[in-house]
Amino acid sequence: EGDGSPGRAGPIDGKADKSGLTYLSFSIGAIPVEVYMNGPKGAAKALEGWQTFDEIAQTSGTAAAVVRYLRSYKAPGVESAALSEKLKDVKEAEGTLSGELKEDAAKELLERGARRREGQEPPKIANPKGSVKFWVQNGALTKYEINIQGKVTTGDQESDVNRTTTVEIKDAGATKLEVPAEAKQKLS
Repeated sequence: EGDGSPGRAGPIDGKADKSGLTYLSFSIGAIPVEVYMNGPKGAAKALEGWQTFDEIAQTSGTAAAVVRYLRSYKAPGVESAALSEKLKDVKEAEGTLSGELKEDAAKELLERGARRREGQEPPKIANPKGSVKFWVQNGALTKYEINIQGKVTTGDQESDVNRTTTVEIKDAGATKLEVPAEAKQKLS
């Protein structure tokens, strides 16, 4: 999705430690964003300095939409486990597992990615389908890729979606995070 257009997030780089603390960095348009979060609590820094998710959610537009996304964000270990339970026709090949997403799971992912204004009806989804591929090395997950497709209608806007998301997992179990003091204050 990182095409650099305004309001679109570029690739997300992240780290998580064993306690569940997660750090993400990405850009929206040309604006760099940093996030620390632990469960539903979080703090983000863009142009205005560190703010809590609750403070940002009070605003409108792109910042509030980003917080809605972050609140639904699942760390790769959690997300991949949940995805593996929503597959059918799983195939195993040299170092990979892949399968088709069940229709309700594809629909859920399309709904989650749909843009909508606060208070707007949930999007209508037609022809949802998707697939997931997992790469495993020495018994550990190293990468997974989700492809979802369908027609999404939000308000009177209809769009065909064909989105691929790739997540790479590195340094599992060895990550340590140093949280800046201003961010730590907003997280407590």
